[in-house]
Amino acid sequence: MVIIGLTGRACAGKDQYAQVFEDFGCTVVNVDHLGHDALKESVDQLQEAFGPAVVHDKEVDRKALGALVFSDTEKLRKLESIVHPRMVEACRTLIAQAEKEDKPAVILNAALLKRMGLERLCDQILFVHASRIRRYFRCKGREGLSFSRFWARELAQKDIVPKSDDPTLGVVILSNRRSKSVIHRQVTRYCDTIGIRISSNR
Repeated sequence: MVIIGLTGRACAGKDQYAQVFEDFGCTVVNVDHLGHDALKESVDQLQEAFGPAVVHDKEVDRKALGALVFSDTEKLRKLESIVHPRMVEACRTLIAQAEKEDKPAVILNAALLKRMGLERLCDQILFVHASRIRRYFRCKGREGLSFSRFWARELAQKDIVPKSDDPTLGVVILSNRRSKSVIHRQVTRYCDTIGIRISSNR
């Protein structure tokens, strides 16, 4: 079984690629979704670290938390120190489960793949590239972000780059131009190149 890290900046289109892998019978782990679970499991720590502005009645206000941490690097690192270990452990559990199910590959769909240390679990890394202006308009349409908030997120993710400190890891750059047929062909070609057997569920 191959473990593939799928990464890229905000709104680059990672989910589009992940969907094709899933259609091909691979297990896709959406690490952002694991982050939502980790927030719920860390309510007490988050309240202690950030106060009542982000936690109300044992519920995390994700919007308020995001606005707080993306404007303060120290607070962002504090948040990551709380939730990332839970997320990494969840990834390990899901990888083990996929191996038992004899899946051809596990796709770790994670913007912060490198920062979280998830690269150490991967055999290959895919970096999805899209232009900054295209990503901004996607963010604006999807989340209603102003350019200033988008730029703050960009700065917070400036270490998301298509390279690895581990020379044994292959890094492949995929260019997302919003064409579903091109994305499908890119994933098919990639699977053929590294020998992943695929079984389309379409």
